[in-house]
Amino acid sequence: MIKKPYTIAAASILALATSGGMAAALTASATSDLNLRAGPGPQYNILDVIQSDESVMVSGCLSTQDWCEVNNGDAQGWAYAPYLMFDDEGTAKPLPEMTAQTVTVIEDTGERDEATAVMAGAGAIAGALIAGPVGAVVGGMVSGIAANATVDPEVTYYITENPVEPVFLTGEPVVGAAVPADVMVYDVPQASELAYLNVNGDLVVVERESRRIVQVVR
Repeated sequence: MIKKPYTIAAASILALATSGGMAAALTASATSDLNLRAGPGPQYNILDVIQSDESVMVSGCLSTQDWCEVNNGDAQGWAYAPYLMFDDEGTAKPLPEMTAQTVTVIEDTGERDEATAVMAGAGAIAGALIAGPVGAVVGGMVSGIAANATVDPEVTYYITENPVEPVFLTGEPVVGAAVPADVMVYDVPQASELAYLNVNGDLVVVERESRRIVQVVR
């Protein structure tokens, strides 16, 4: 894996270099329970789950600012950057707003085989999960049922006993994010207002009307 310092000159790029020219140890925290994956994309296996507000060490991020390589103390892997808040001298900021230190850009050159994939031979990414700016899904975006996120154990049991093939969407399944309208969801007999599907290897329960995720079943 090749790493190099990347200095930005605009807010849409990563970060300005520190005066000393060396990248300080960079930490970030998850704004929601967040998958730690074997590679930078939704098609890679889940190695662990970073808990909401848990701090991780950041090795670096792709130049596209969508995935970062992190370590949560138990495993090294990749996390979806829009759900990370970075520590900038005591102030929490999303990646595009980092301006006080260097963020290492990583060129992903890791060799991976089908064993690292959620499902070998899976098709292309079908679309994108719908979410607002970082932290929005934790704030006022969710509907009443999603905000309360109380799902009957019978529902959880039913969907785990009736698995479905995964659909791959850009982003990560977190409570409050919405599934695109053209993606198929499956009925939950015990609750007509709910449906379910497999997003990126995670079984999720969605509110049928808003299509927002109310629970990720792990």
